[in-house]
Amino acid sequence: MRLIIVTLFLASSTVPVAFCSSGYKSKEKCKEYANLVYENEYIPVLRKGAGSNRVSRCAIVETPLIIGGVKAKSMEFPHTAVIGFGTNDRDVSWQCGGTIISENYILTAAHCMESRDKGPARLVRVGLINLKDPGHAMQERRVVERIKHPNYRMPSRYHDIALLKLAKPIYLNSQVRPACLEIDFMINGRKAIASGFGKTSYDGSEGSNELMKVQLDYISQEECEKGFRAELGTRQMPSGVIPNLLCAGVMEGGKDTCQGDSGGPLQRVLTEPYCMYSVVGITSFGKFCGFKNSPAIYSRVSTYIDWIESIVWP
Repeated sequence: MRLIIVTLFLASSTVPVAFCSSGYKSKEKCKEYANLVYENEYIPVLRKGAGSNRVSRCAIVETPLIIGGVKAKSMEFPHTAVIGFGTNDRDVSWQCGGTIISENYILTAAHCMESRDKGPARLVRVGLINLKDPGHAMQERRVVERIKHPNYRMPSRYHDIALLKLAKPIYLNSQVRPACLEIDFMINGRKAIASGFGKTSYDGSEGSNELMKVQLDYISQEECEKGFRAELGTRQMPSGVIPNLLCAGVMEGGKDTCQGDSGGPLQRVLTEPYCMYSVVGITSFGKFCGFKNSPAIYSRVSTYIDWIESIVWP
């Protein structure tokens, strides 16, 4: 359900003082959740008191990789969430993605709070890479509260970020565990990985039943503006390019997020803590999925750390 509209990148290289959050709570939670990658595995020895080993269940595959993407492997993105819409359990439409950031909250896009044809976001599933065959690790939770960023107001596309509060905490383990939040405005590296169950072609009628991943480039402000020049100053972007936006894609075309990936993460692999992703962006909107010179727009997570922490870890 990624909005096919138009947008841009950073307004300037100067970071507003309001965005300079220490992110202390996010840092500490990141370290805490990283321990979930380990499980105790009992030593297969026929001897009383043989004990157990602490074994890593890390499944990150950091290789150059949705449109132009490849299938994700089991447990590769343990923070993946998919958001369901519909009035009853037999007619659920999984139209948006999200990210587990705690046992009680899912991070997603504000425009994913409600579907035009199915009503408000109602269910969340985690611990799966196939919608048709969820598997034993899948957990389902009902949504009890939908929290849009207070500055999100349609038709403007700014501040497209939201939180879903769950009716019951997620059981966290090595297969289902939160991602870290990017707290630094300037992001390390030149590439990031997007993941989701969205359409795998621009003219496709439905999203993918399998979780897909794709590696994307961070796009410069100049290049991003070329693709979204027509939207500057319009009702969608009345203030032009603001620092809360992040642009990513492949300018040659062929790789991108698309409808159905909305709310899902744009992420990078951390070197520390071990086996953790940092969510740098939330899939928001774009123009043409996978077309040449047509990058997509993501809500920059680091500019919303104070707001997120005030709700998730008050």
